[in-house]
Amino acid sequence: MTELQFSDLQLSEHMLAALDEMGYERPTPVQQSSIPLVFTGRDLMVQSHTGSGKTAAFGIPTIERLASRPGQGVRVLVLAPTRELAKQVADEMARLGRFHRIATAAVYGGASMDKQVAEMKFAAVVAGTPGRVLDHLRRGSLRLDRLEMLILDEADEMLSMGFAKELDDIMQFVPEPRQTLLFSATIPEDIRRYARRFMKEPEFLSLIEDTAAPDDIEHHYYMVSGVGRSRDLVQVIEFEEPDSAIVFCNTRADSEIVATFLKRQGYDAEYLNGDLPQSERERIMARTKDKSLRFLVATDIAARGIDISGLSHVINFQLPESPEVYIHRTGRTGRAGREGTAISLIGPREIGVYYYLKRIYKLALQERSVPTQAEIELRREERRTQSLVSEILEAVGGEAPSDPALRAQTVRLLERDDAVEVVGALLAVFRQRREVGAAEPAKRAGGVLESVPKPAAVAPGGRPTTLEGVAQRVAIVQGEFRGLPGGRKSNRERARISEEERQAIEQRQRGEPVPVPSQDASAEQPPRDEAPVDRMRAEREPRRPEPQERRPEVDDRAEERAGLPSRREPQRDARGPERRADCRPSEPSGPVIAERAPAGRGDGDDGLLKLYVSIGERDNVDADALRDTLADLAGLEPEDLVEIDMHGRHSYVSVHADFAEDLIAAVNGETFGNRKIRVELARDEA
Repeated sequence: MTELQFSDLQLSEHMLAALDEMGYERPTPVQQSSIPLVFTGRDLMVQSHTGSGKTAAFGIPTIERLASRPGQGVRVLVLAPTRELAKQVADEMARLGRFHRIATAAVYGGASMDKQVAEMKFAAVVAGTPGRVLDHLRRGSLRLDRLEMLILDEADEMLSMGFAKELDDIMQFVPEPRQTLLFSATIPEDIRRYARRFMKEPEFLSLIEDTAAPDDIEHHYYMVSGVGRSRDLVQVIEFEEPDSAIVFCNTRADSEIVATFLKRQGYDAEYLNGDLPQSERERIMARTKDKSLRFLVATDIAARGIDISGLSHVINFQLPESPEVYIHRTGRTGRAGREGTAISLIGPREIGVYYYLKRIYKLALQERSVPTQAEIELRREERRTQSLVSEILEAVGGEAPSDPALRAQTVRLLERDDAVEVVGALLAVFRQRREVGAAEPAKRAGGVLESVPKPAAVAPGGRPTTLEGVAQRVAIVQGEFRGLPGGRKSNRERARISEEERQAIEQRQRGEPVPVPSQDASAEQPPRDEAPVDRMRAEREPRRPEPQERRPEVDDRAEERAGLPSRREPQRDARGPERRADCRPSEPSGPVIAERAPAGRGDGDDGLLKLYVSIGERDNVDADALRDTLADLAGLEPEDLVEIDMHGRHSYVSVHADFAEDLIAAVNGETFGNRKIRVELARDEA
């Protein structure tokens, strides 16, 4: 078949723009053959490999047809065997129809009926599972009187899962003048009988020649005894070291057992089967598609519709009873022209299925024995050596030097008796230079970082430290070393600096000149035990009514340290117990400083502010993880967040007053998991 471009298929500009945005470069063989036939309006049966692009094969002409003839109501119904496949089809159709403004809706069990009804009111395309679609049809919330196209995706699986009765009932609601499309990886006899009943002289298109398995997949199998199969699986994984894989099991119980066993061995694994609630299934599928989950242990039904790009391996914990199911399983890898590997564990009871598979589909499965621990260690050492060689070649530009004199000298060195010691010394020098280069500090220019190293990966909901935030922190720290008394300060001491020091630091940040203090002004003053509160709290917090009697604020502790008696007297009220008077400054001589926070702010003698954070224990996070996340988002060090008090739905974070405003501005509105973070000053405690 000649290689065509999407522009050769006479598609609209809107569709070409959508395909370009989705990253589709050229049509696959099934798309090249199916799209022109769908445009003719005839019924069509298409047999193609799993993962060959069947969704776009019927989605592109469907969206183009709807755009060319505008109308109201549901005009296209797509039936899929599983929830995941129905949602995937709806999402794909929505992306294809984005510029045509074609609305789609996904209808499947385990989700809100009311939400689906609301979405279907404006949808032209509905993709759903047979059971939930039939429920809507019987309730009258879905009407098909304007239906133009009926599409059956993975029709063989729908029939094998027992949806034949639901399909027959749905056909009673489908109008007669329609176009019916049927797509499947296999076309067994029951599919042909169904086609003869509900399709009108369908055109049959098969892109499968002698084998139903893609050529880009290597098929291996390991002979196991059947006892201790989970341990054999771990040994195979340690030997193969797949980047990511789906492990298929025949039963739901086996999927849970295998996933639990892999977790106990230290692997990142989750199980997916029909017993899980829909929210949990969607969470696991999101992890799988985001490539944050290494091993997905699933049953055949649950894995239907999984479309994961770049999946390196498919592992059959047990061979399926049907050879067709084996084709569906292994089709999860080697998609879109990429190479993949299919591994199967075969016990004595599965030999018959193995030989039937070879005879029917002519697959060349390579036999391997379960590796021993010594073989696993040897394989790991080979990978480490290859990684080191690649790193060395990358350091010299990607290939070894081609200088003949250098190559001759290298050969002479390798022929020496001390060749091992020489190569070891060279490797030691290479590693030392690599470590020195990695640890080289960033250059400074004028007190501001010239370049800020950014992390290679950012935690979910996080963001890299910005140059502006780092520069401000460096300026603050450097300001404390420029002639200010006290030398290097700790985080707690940094919150107790005087108002004059604070003004000097702020002037340096703004680039304004700072006057040099006189000798008299540098006289030692008693240390302040109460930390000043920053401008942010003064601007945001309303002032409390002034008391009728005001007394000058006195620092008792400073006078006690100086050997003077305290001037603060106890005050008694009618209720009896002795309490301290509410002392406030009467006439401040310098710049106005915001009043101290009321009770519950956490702004005590240690100069801390207490912040409210809308993340708590119910978000599956502990105090250390929350501290690291907030520090990363705000460009702070974790120790700058002095104390974290976790509750169910929220937390209180005690932070130094200097950092509170920056933390609120940087973190407020960011996301943590699926929730937006809200940060504000803690309210007064009752």
